[in-house]
Formats: sequence, C-alpha cells, structure tokens
Amino acid sequence: MIWTESNEHIHALVYQLPKEGKSVCGDSFYFNATDQGMICALADGLGSGALAYESSSAISEVVKEHGDEDVASLMERCNQALKQKRGATVSILKADFQTRTIAYSSVGNIRFILYAPSDKYIYPPPVTGYMSGKPQTYKTFTYTYEKGSKFIIHSDGLDVPALRTYLKQHHSPGDISNQLEAYTLMGKDDLTYIIGQLF
Repeated sequence: MIWTESNEHIHALVYQLPKEGKSVCGDSFYFNATDQGMICALADGLGSGALAYESSSAISEVVKEHGDEDVASLMERCNQALKQKRGATVSILKADFQTRTIAYSSVGNIRFILYAPSDKYIYPPPVTGYMSGKPQTYKTFTYTYEKGSKFIIHSDGLDVPALRTYLKQHHSPGDISNQLEAYTLMGKDDLTYIIGQLF
C-alpha cells in the first residue's frame, strides 16, 4: 500500500506491506499535516498478525485523538494504551513548520534518519525495548531542519544497507521509494516506511 499527503510545507509517502502469509499487517501508522505542522507515528506490534495489529493500532488511535499534545505526553499515553496488550515498539515525530523544528521520541527498533541539504545526517540513538504499559523512560530529541530536508522512519521489516545514501542521492520521496522497492519483496516481516521532504 502506498499513501501520500502533500501541502506547501511537506510531501510525504507511506508504504506498508504485511509479512508474507499474513492478511493483516502488524504495523500501524498515523500521519497528519496542516499548514502549521505535521505529526507522524509508527508502531510495530510484537510478533505479527491480528494481535500485533491490536497493539500497533492502539498507538495510532492515541496519536490521532491527542495529536495536539507534545511528544513526551503522547509517548506516555501510548504506553498506557498498551496495558493488557502484547506490546509494541513506537516512534512519534512532530514538526513545526513555522519554527522549522522537529521533536522525536522512540522506544524500540524503529529507525529515523533526517538528511539535510547541507550534507548532514541526524539519526537519534534507539532506546532498546518496547512499550507494554510498564514504567518507561523516554528521550525526546529536538532538532531544527533545513528547507529541503528529507527523512525516513521505518519498522525493522525494511533492511537496506547504507539507507542514508538513498536520502542523499534521490530527489523526492517517490524516487526514494522506487529505489527501495527491491527490498520490500522479501516478506520476512511486516514492513512500513514513511518518507517525507520538508519545504
């Protein structure tokens, strides 16, 4: 599945594929952009299939309902939403288009890379583990971004050597997605990636 959203500040693309043999993807995402900013969440439910989707979709619902809150508050809400569920790895990204800042937090093996036209990369260190309603410590990173910066957030179903170079070498989210197509056909795990370009 490919889904896109664009306005004058951002162009984004989402690609999602369930694990081979599964009818339901255990990953879930939420993405919303306005004239003021963007919020994006990606969750990878533990395991695969329906129970994984139950956990990951709970994250999407929380972020959709409370998206006006800051990233740290959203992470805590997400953790509480996973009580009595299997658990999930979670990443949340918010951008403020007026101040050109990004706030990001993550628990687990979801990866985030930001590439700036000045040839700088940002990739926050992952926090090991997963959310399950138990007490958690979250780190929120805040960055400024340059006009034309590109980013990718992806679950561990996408395994691409030297992924950073794709952000540098290819112009648009669509171009990058086309280059990643060969890596989406392995079917070993649920796979979701979100690629965006900020203007």
